[in-house]
Amino acid sequence: MALVWPGKSCVRRGRWRLLVVCLALAAGQHTRKARQEHDTSAAAAVEASFDALFAEYERHVFGYLWRITGDQHLASDLCQETFLRAWQNMEKIRTYESPLGWLLRVATNLALNAHRRRDTRVGEPVRLSEELSPATSDPAWHVTERDAVHQILLSLSPNMRAALVLREVYGLSFAEVAHTLGITHAAAKMTLSRAREQFRRRYRQEEGQP
Repeated sequence: MALVWPGKSCVRRGRWRLLVVCLALAAGQHTRKARQEHDTSAAAAVEASFDALFAEYERHVFGYLWRITGDQHLASDLCQETFLRAWQNMEKIRTYESPLGWLLRVATNLALNAHRRRDTRVGEPVRLSEELSPATSDPAWHVTERDAVHQILLSLSPNMRAALVLREVYGLSFAEVAHTLGITHAAAKMTLSRAREQFRRRYRQEEGQP
């Protein structure tokens, strides 16, 4: 029987195993690097989308919150919380054709929850600087041009306030108002009708009209 040098086969097998391990490690490093590059690219895209979202809608969201809370500092805090939620859901929001509805829905929920936590009436309206004034972004109805008008708005219930601003300032449909407030279409119509009637009546009283 021919003698076989045991060392050669062991060395060859050892070298082959080492080569396989090295190739596997190299492949793993390449995969991790590619994954890291992909993750970095995806993160950059999400961050860019968020920056664009914030730049386009921050004034609208803050103005909306200021109108329905009457408190500049609370509106600022809730606006920040709204965009924090947006950052956490950017992958989903990026697929929306118009994300303003999502932002207003979140802002509304935050504002209503904040109102429930406060036993006292919301703060009195304060004059903002011209740069921050929500009236500058009104597309249709300048409800905050006068403190008296804003006070009348604040005298309405939070739901009426939100419904009126969503409909008259931001032009949302009845269905969109209902979705934003989490109520039925019929309830949205009723809320808006009552809000308009109360606002109109109190405005006439303020102006000294019968």
